[in-house]
Order: sequence, then structure tokens, then C-alpha cells
Amino acid sequence: MALRLSILLFALLLAGCRDFSLDADGNPRSPDGSESYVASLNVPFEIEFGQQVVLDETGLTVEFSLLAEESRCANRTECIQAGRAVVVLTVHDQQDVRYQLVAYIPGLVATPYRLNDIIQFQDLRFRLLRVNPYPENGQPIRETDYSVLLEVEPNGF
Repeated sequence: MALRLSILLFALLLAGCRDFSLDADGNPRSPDGSESYVASLNVPFEIEFGQQVVLDETGLTVEFSLLAEESRCANRTECIQAGRAVVVLTVHDQQDVRYQLVAYIPGLVATPYRLNDIIQFQDLRFRLLRVNPYPENGQPIRETDYSVLLEVEPNGF
């Protein structure tokens, strides 16, 4: 209960600094009214397609805004190349200036994939650890069904 109250108080504090409101349960909502939540640095977190996540202690909001490429080799198929999934993350600062980060993950790797490249942005390091769902042979996937697992760390951590 104390943890929930402290999270609510933190969300209220953030609400005074960001342009979003809280829903009836005290969870932050993005400016367009979609669900949002606060994610801690150094802890992997999941973002669904179109969802915005507030990065704790940074004043930044991250949104999974586009699946730019899905060419990963589907499960139970043989491929010449492993392919990759490419996503676009939109980062909003406190003045609502938007930056786009492009991240990719190769196909046929165990996840979370911690060997993936790091994206340096301001004083943070972003790493894409997973893109779900993984393609299945012959099964179409809507863009809105995707989610990504990210980890964000301060530089020098």
C-alpha cells in the first residue's frame, strides 16, 4: 500500500511538470489520452505500439511509434538470412520537442538480446532487447499487436 501511495505521489509530482493528466487510478495519461506509465532507468520495460512511457528522473517520454521493418525469419522456416525488426521510438522532451530514434534487432536471437547496439541520446543509452510477437510462418501480424522491450540507462552507468 505504501509503495502504491508513493508511486501515486510521484505521478502527481510529474503531472505538475508534464502535460498529461491522471486517470481515476492515479496512472499518468499521455496528452492524447492514451495509457502511459512511469518506467525506471536501468530496469527493462515493455511498450506496446502507440503507447507512451515516462522515463523516471529524465523529463522525457518515449513512444513506440512505428514498426519500420519486419523481415525476421519466421519460426519453423528455413531462411537465407535471419532478417531483422526495425522500430522507431519517438522521444518527447519537456517542451514537447520530438526526436526519433531508430532501433533494430536481428532475427533468430535469444531474447532479451543484450548484445544489441546502444543508441546514445542526450545523457542516456537506449537498448532494444526484444520485439514481440515473433513471426510465425503464414501468420499475419497487425502493427498494433507489436510491443518492444527497452532498457534505458544513464551514460557512464
